[in-house]
Amino acid sequence: MSDSANQMCALNQLPHDLIESILPLLPPKSLGRFKSVSKGWNSLISSPSFIKSHILNYTKNNPNLNPTHLILVSEDCESLYSLELAQLNTLTTVTAKSLNFQVPMFQILGSCNGLLLCYDFDYNLCLVNPIARMTFEVPESGRERHNDLYGFGYDSSTDDYKVISISRMSDSNSDSYSIFVSVYSLRNNSWNMSLSNLPYYVDCPELSRVPLLNNNLHWLVTTRQLKDTIFVFSLADEKFHEIGLPDSTNYVQWDFSELRVLDGKLVVVMRAKTYASEWINELWVMEEYGVPESWTKRCVLEEDMRTEFEFFAQVSNRDILLATKCMDEISISKYDMDEKRFTSITVEGCQEEFLVYGTYVETLESLERFR
Repeated sequence: MSDSANQMCALNQLPHDLIESILPLLPPKSLGRFKSVSKGWNSLISSPSFIKSHILNYTKNNPNLNPTHLILVSEDCESLYSLELAQLNTLTTVTAKSLNFQVPMFQILGSCNGLLLCYDFDYNLCLVNPIARMTFEVPESGRERHNDLYGFGYDSSTDDYKVISISRMSDSNSDSYSIFVSVYSLRNNSWNMSLSNLPYYVDCPELSRVPLLNNNLHWLVTTRQLKDTIFVFSLADEKFHEIGLPDSTNYVQWDFSELRVLDGKLVVVMRAKTYASEWINELWVMEEYGVPESWTKRCVLEEDMRTEFEFFAQVSNRDILLATKCMDEISISKYDMDEKRFTSITVEGCQEEFLVYGTYVETLESLERFR
């Protein structure tokens, strides 16, 4: 008997209770392979109760899951691709995998546990699992949209996914905005107003991706006193607080342009114009979450007037992944923060012209278990 056959026999002889205890502790990629062990294992791993158990265990042991894949879409928005970030540790030529999935999305707004929050081409909100090829349309909130911003995350305390909508309303008494927060529960399939008339206006791009960290969502906002700060919304208790930004330095012009989570830490990017008329990007890392005094400048990237950077993921202790836009052409680069060196990444297996839509982590999560 072959070694593989012996291993299969050994697996089949394990007590069922032991199998049910061990499997929820394993990573999704391994479980995907183990579905082929037997019909019984496939049925177990695919069941809603197992998926719930696995999500709860996996997020508990990995509270700040780092993204594992990058999503690319062809420029005509008709083809969707997945790029495994692990390839970028050692390779400069990588292969994207076609997801063979009709693209329902116009823009990715958030990502959590393998599910994506997207706009479709009619600007309807959808939840998508690009691996399982499942799509669920989020119902209308009942409120008129006013350039809404969105966040998306998993609340482990209630085993629920929540969509957060920030509506921006012009204040008739001033030139600023008031913001209103509504929360959609996938489990209840309903919206509710959580917070109203908050004293901010949102000062970030309309389709900005919203970082999820420590069960909190984060937005860049400006107070009515014109102070930049981070608006933090707790998914568990649906309350908010603020986190202060790094102290600004003396530049001719500057703004905080991006929030990200890199390697389990909150990161803010400050884009500034120096007195020498050079544009730079400073990457600041919050070493201790929630403590503004722990902001540390990690690296500085110089750019010219033709080049724009967008940060996506950390692929090693010193390398970060960038989407680089130069003269309307988008490419992927890896930047060594220690050596201050760029490495161009060649992507094969997809169309030559593509857009970088965002990142996600592979899980077994199924939208079916909430219906």
